[in-house]
Parts: sequence; C-alpha cells; structure tokens
Amino acid sequence: MSNTLKGVLLASFAGWCWGSMAVCAQFLFDSCGFVSSDLTTLRLFGSGICLLLLYAATTRKSIFSPFRDLRNLRDVIIYGLGVLLIQWTFFKAISVSNAGIAAVMVGFGPLFIIFYFVLMKGRRPSFKEILCLFLALIGISLLVTKGNFRISDLSWGGCLWGLASAGCGAFCTVQPKKAIERAGVSFVVGWGMLIGGLIAMCFTPLFNDNVQWNISSFLAYAQIVLFGTVAAFWCYLKSTEYVLPSISAILASFEPFSAVLLSVIFLNSSFNAYELIGGAAIVANMIILSWPKKTTTSSQTNQSVSAEKISTANAPEKELLRKSELC
Repeated sequence: MSNTLKGVLLASFAGWCWGSMAVCAQFLFDSCGFVSSDLTTLRLFGSGICLLLLYAATTRKSIFSPFRDLRNLRDVIIYGLGVLLIQWTFFKAISVSNAGIAAVMVGFGPLFIIFYFVLMKGRRPSFKEILCLFLALIGISLLVTKGNFRISDLSWGGCLWGLASAGCGAFCTVQPKKAIERAGVSFVVGWGMLIGGLIAMCFTPLFNDNVQWNISSFLAYAQIVLFGTVAAFWCYLKSTEYVLPSISAILASFEPFSAVLLSVIFLNSSFNAYELIGGAAIVANMIILSWPKKTTTSSQTNQSVSAEKISTANAPEKELLRKSELC
C-alpha cells in the first residue's frame, strides 16, 4: 500500500468517526439531558486520559518524559487551547444559526491550510487540490442544506463563528506537526485534549445534575470518546505524515456524509437527491486523491531500467573480479 493511499484512508476514516460522533451527540442532546458545554468538557477530558493511557501502554514511557524538551510543553499547551477553541466556536456558530451553516463554514478549513502553504511556504496548490476542495465544498453544502439555498436562512453571525472554527481547525492541523514528529500522535493529542478539558472545567462542571446516565447514554458517550475523538484525531493527524495537511482536511469532509448516512440508518432521517449528489462528490474526492501519480510510476520504472542496464554493463567486470578473488 502506497503512502498516499494510507494517508487518504486514515483521513477518510477520521471523517467517518467524526460523523458517527454527531449521531451519538444528537441522541445525548435529545434523550439524555446533555447540552453542548457538558459534552465538550466530558469529551475532551475523557479522550485525553484514554490517549495518554494508550501512549504509556505502547511506548512503555512516562506520559511526562517528553516534557523534558520544553518545546513539547509549549506546543501541547498551544494545541490544547486550539482544540478548545475549535469546539467553542463551532458550538457558538450552531447557537446563533444552525448546524447546517456551521458545518458548511467549517468546510472552508482546507482553504485556510492552502493559503498558509502559499503565504508561508511559497507552495502553489495543485489542480487536484483545487478540484477536490471545490468538490468538498459542493458536497458539504448539498448534504447540510438538502438543496435549500435561500439567502433568508443565512446567518452572518453563524458564518463568522463557523469560519473562526474552520481557522482554528486549520491551525490545529498544521501547528502540532513538529511536536508529533518528536513525541508521537498519542502524546500530543492526549495532552492537548486533557489540557483543553481542564480549561473547559473552569467554566463548566465535569458532571451536571441534569444529565441522565444509563446504559444507552454511557455507550453513546464511550463511542464519542473512543471513535469520535480518540480514533478520529489520531487517524487525522497520523494521515498528515503521509499526505499534505490540506489533503487531510479535504478528506475530513466525509464527516457530514457519514453523519447523514448514519442518521438515515439509525435515526430514521430522510435522504433526498441533493444529499445523494453531495455524498457522491465527497466519495469522488477520495478516489481522485488516492489515484496514483503516473509520473512517479514512470520515474520509478526508468530508474529500475537504468539500474538494470548498469548492472548488465558491469557484469563482465564483476565476473573477472570474482575469478581473481578465487585465485
């Protein structure tokens, strides 16, 4: 399996995990007395602990040992604040508008990453990236609006908060890359989540009396922590080791597609033709981005042929050398 395909699959799976989290969160909001602030605090705190336990179990190291390099401490604190801001601005966008507008605005995250690479790294986006970004925005828009584009439904406050969440998400995609190279994904994301959860606890208690805990709510919460957060963030940031962060962000558009699909299966939601087209656009993204480059293949073939020619040309010399050594 090529590195590009690994990155595409990891980022796509992260999107599916985030989408499944949305379905479980909807259940907790509607049936178990949860509110967004409760779930944000519990999600970050629980996920941080799970990821740090995973780090300790897989590396056999103390969860504090990478902090000997103070750069890791700095980067983890910044990442934790960024993760908290992603949650807060996203829920703020929903509160002043609706979930559809918030999701569409967050879909602009890859555009921020592309602009970052253009301005800071001098790298121009490829035609494939621009095409897939366009497909992602079209797909997300169709999925969350169901084809209803009335301007009267637009909330400028929701748009601004959604764009702020997209900017924070783009920052948290690029910012921890060096820290991950030094200390690993589980360490950086685990401490980032835990720090974000501890800060959130200053404003929202970890446990609220209005929350109804039972087997169903516990399983939904466990799914949000283990798959919707731990697996999703780990796979998403791991994918940036194989593909560009802008490509990972584009593939995260699988989140609304999987959320709609799982809502149809488990929550008996409706599904129309516009959503079908939007889902097809997002699936097309994965196919386009995982398609192998012909130039790379031909280059490798040319190198192999050249190496074979050189080896054949040097064969008589090698044979003479072998005979002289035997003598």
